[in-house]
Amino acid sequence: MDETYIHSTHTKTNGWTDGTTSGLKTPLSKGQRLIIVHACGEGGFINNALLTFKSGKKSGDYHDDMNYENYERWVNTKLIPNLKDNSVVVIDNAPYHNKQDDPAPTTSSRKDEMIKWLSERNIVHSSTMFKPELYNLIQAYKPTYKKYKIDEIFSKSGHTVLHLPPYHPDLNPIELIWSLLKEKVAKKNVTFNIHTVEQLVKETCDSITQEDWRKRCDHTISVEQTYMELERQIDEMTERIVVRLGEDSDSDEWDEESGSDEDREPIVDNSDSGDDDLTGIVPFECY
Repeated sequence: MDETYIHSTHTKTNGWTDGTTSGLKTPLSKGQRLIIVHACGEGGFINNALLTFKSGKKSGDYHDDMNYENYERWVNTKLIPNLKDNSVVVIDNAPYHNKQDDPAPTTSSRKDEMIKWLSERNIVHSSTMFKPELYNLIQAYKPTYKKYKIDEIFSKSGHTVLHLPPYHPDLNPIELIWSLLKEKVAKKNVTFNIHTVEQLVKETCDSITQEDWRKRCDHTISVEQTYMELERQIDEMTERIVVRLGEDSDSDEWDEESGSDEDREPIVDNSDSGDDDLTGIVPFECY
């Protein structure tokens, strides 16, 4: 599953002519933006799961048109009712896909909030510990207690969620289908009208065949297998880099005698930036 967008002026930039016509003139403005939300598997798009709506935002990022509430509504009303039993749903790392349930404290959290989080989970700690020490404990246990709201929703319906590694759209075959869809719409868009484009999107979704999907899923699986073959080399290279950097990294250590934890420089929290490793990737049936 994924989201994309298409502008009302999306069309081919050139074409053939016998010289008797001058062709279409594309408006200078990109026009209105249509947001597209859908899900698919090797058998094609999920029936009745398509959602299209006109953008209400003026920013350049189409993700601003989505939020967790709209996303959850689409999942509950359009996607889950049309999924096969025991489906595996592949989700990327857009923020609204991964809203956490009871997230762990961050470096900017108060000390009492950190202690409360640790106490609720019976994690051994002391109230005399400094904030960096408490945060290190939180970092160590956070993966065990990290829960996403959307995972719970799918789980209650008997489905499993597979989260893709961050910054890896090449592991999501629907990205290739979006390219195909936009190419087909561009060939037929001659009115530059948002309602016409919306109808073209619906017609194009219906025209994309099971064979189109199978080829793209096979390609994605081959990319995944390549990553898995390179995983050992990537791990070894990463470890060598970390070891070399660690040789002169004493300046990053906390000095417990330098004063209270309130006087110290804040820790930069990169734990939720999405830079996870590639371990644990397994072949999947994509929906």
